[in-house]
Amino acid sequence: MAEALFSQDPRNLAYCDFGEMNLQVGERVEFQLTPTRLHPRLFTRLIGYVPGESVLVRTPLSNNLPVNVHEGQQAVLRVFSGTKAFAFLTRVQRICIAPFLYLHLAFPSEIQCLEVRKNQRLPVRLLAEVKRGAHWRPALLLDLGMGGALVESAHPLGEPGEGVELRFSFPVEELEQEVPLTVAAGLLHVEAHPTGDGPPTWRQGVRFQRLGKGEKVMLQNFLLKMLVEAHTR
Repeated sequence: MAEALFSQDPRNLAYCDFGEMNLQVGERVEFQLTPTRLHPRLFTRLIGYVPGESVLVRTPLSNNLPVNVHEGQQAVLRVFSGTKAFAFLTRVQRICIAPFLYLHLAFPSEIQCLEVRKNQRLPVRLLAEVKRGAHWRPALLLDLGMGGALVESAHPLGEPGEGVELRFSFPVEELEQEVPLTVAAGLLHVEAHPTGDGPPTWRQGVRFQRLGKGEKVMLQNFLLKMLVEAHTR
C-alpha cells in the first residue's frame, strides 16, 4: 500500500472485509486526497457501490466549491461505524458531472480498521463540571473513554466508591456543534497531584454509569475521530 492509513501502534490495527463496514446509501464518509499531509479531510455522501468494481460518492466540496481532483489520483476514504473506524486507499476512476457531480472510486483491495475498546482512554483537555451533593464545581477531563475518564479538580471529589455527576461537552463534526453530556459516575481512585510551588490538584478516575444509547453513539463518534487523528498524524 502506497501510504499508511493508520500509522501508529499497529497492535490496534486489523484488516476487515468490505461488508464489515455496513455501508448505507447516503452515509457520510470522509474523503482525503493523498499525500494526506498536504490535503484536508473532507466529508461527502456515499451514493452506492458495485462489489469488486467501484464505489460511488458525491464530489466533495471545499469552501462550497467542488474539490480539485483528477482521474487517477489517489485518496483515502474513512468510514465510522459503531465502535470501529475503517479506512481504505482508492483511486479516482471517473469524474462525472451529470445528473450531478459525483466520483467513481476504485473498489478497495484492502481495508484497515481501528476499534475503540471499552477500557481504552484517549488524552483530552475538556472543561467539565462535577456535582457531589448540591453544588457543581469546575473540573478538567484529562482523558476520556467509553467507560470513564480522568478528572482533575482543585479539591478532592470524595472517596473511592462514592458517586458523582459529571457534565461536559464535545464537538461532533456531523452536527457541527458541541454535544452536552451529563452522566452519573463512580469514583475509582483519588490522588493528590503536585503542581510545583502551588497547591496540589486532585486527580480522580471515574467510571461512567447508565449511558443512554444516543449518548453512547455520540461519544463513540467523538472518540473514533480522535483515534483516527492520532493514528494518521
